[in-house]
Amino acid sequence: MSNPTIKVLMGHRSIRQFEDRQMPEGLLEELIVCGQRASTSSNLQAYSVIHVADPERKARLAKLCADQAQIHQCSAFLVFCADLHRDHMAGEMHNAEWFDGDYVEALLISSIDAALVMQNVAVAAESYGLGICMIGAMRNHPKAVGELLALPPYVYAVSGLCIGYPAQDPACKPRLPLEAVLHREQYLDDEAQKEYMEAYDQAMTEFYGSQGMHDRDPRWTRVMAGRTGRFHDRAELDEFLTAQGFRLRSE
Repeated sequence: MSNPTIKVLMGHRSIRQFEDRQMPEGLLEELIVCGQRASTSSNLQAYSVIHVADPERKARLAKLCADQAQIHQCSAFLVFCADLHRDHMAGEMHNAEWFDGDYVEALLISSIDAALVMQNVAVAAESYGLGICMIGAMRNHPKAVGELLALPPYVYAVSGLCIGYPAQDPACKPRLPLEAVLHREQYLDDEAQKEYMEAYDQAMTEFYGSQGMHDRDPRWTRVMAGRTGRFHDRAELDEFLTAQGFRLRSE
């Protein structure tokens, strides 16, 4: 069984080439309102969305995000921010004695809120036949992004989102086997997990072969082994979060 929502979700692809075409007036705002309907912890609504439309600012932002072509081409480029600034202001309005911005929970709540809103916006956009591409490179240069967007304390840019009309029709990329991510009662043992990962390696090798991509070593485990060893490339984010007020405790 299926329905239109399931079809939209199952048909997701990241789009990296867009038509030179604008969205109808009011559609962007409708997508953001759909984003606002996402679940939010304790109704904090600890997020903000910045629409970057000015060509010069968009170009500068694109450069900070590895100068990806889809940022330049998309109809709308959005920056989704974890945002506890409003909630901090609410505390000041009522002379609150404490604001626990320096606990991991504060960072998690605001980051999760922003991610949930972004996913809602993405699904809403795809339901209209639009394509999307999330831009994690927004975190490459957090200080410069913060200055460019005038981010106040307790705010940081989680991700960018390109929205526009697709100029390509890529195939849907395979995902890990359901059994690898849906654990039953307890966490899956490593031997079983390894079997599913190796099966996925084969699926990804066949997928990339059919697409003429990644002719080196397309195995998922090999690619992830490299990716997870490069988190230090964004070490500046640790410094920026601290400067923004997310002073995470070590004790």
